[in-house]
Amino acid sequence: MIHNIITSIAGRVNQYIKNKLSIDEDIIIVRSLVDAKGNISQGIENKIVVFLLSFEEEKLAKNLTAAKSMSNHSVNININIMFAAYFSDVNYVESLRHVSLVIDFFQRNPIFRSSDTTGLPQSVPKLHVELYNLNMPDTMRLWGAIGTKYIPSCAYRIKQVVFDSDTVIEDTPPVLGS
Repeated sequence: MIHNIITSIAGRVNQYIKNKLSIDEDIIIVRSLVDAKGNISQGIENKIVVFLLSFEEEKLAKNLTAAKSMSNHSVNININIMFAAYFSDVNYVESLRHVSLVIDFFQRNPIFRSSDTTGLPQSVPKLHVELYNLNMPDTMRLWGAIGTKYIPSCAYRIKQVVFDSDTVIEDTPPVLGS
């Protein structure tokens, strides 16, 4: 389900940027920024790479569910994702422009429903996306762990994705990137 959520939201951001810039080429790619050996992924220059930062259990929702019922069949998680603009040094200003477009998109579209977001699982009635703030030391540790120098980027939290063991999910995500 995580793959469908990330690719579906990335697809909406991609379409927004393509419309804003009046271009046909995809700008958003769902892919790891670096491979397992620490090399920059192929085909990401002049693109915005979207990748999973982390996910965490939503404790407040867990406490509310536990208070209502002794049997807890579902878990609520928050998914943290990064949009990193990988542009060459001569295109640095373009990377800032593209990150600004991502921020503009989410400011205008903080809520996602399966009715307005192609590929979003039908079992997900609504998702709320908000800016995920990282302080400077955490940002530097993160980029060190990724294995590359900092590039213009922004992170978002997709809130309260429900995993329910009673629901069988069979889905086919849209494909972004190659």
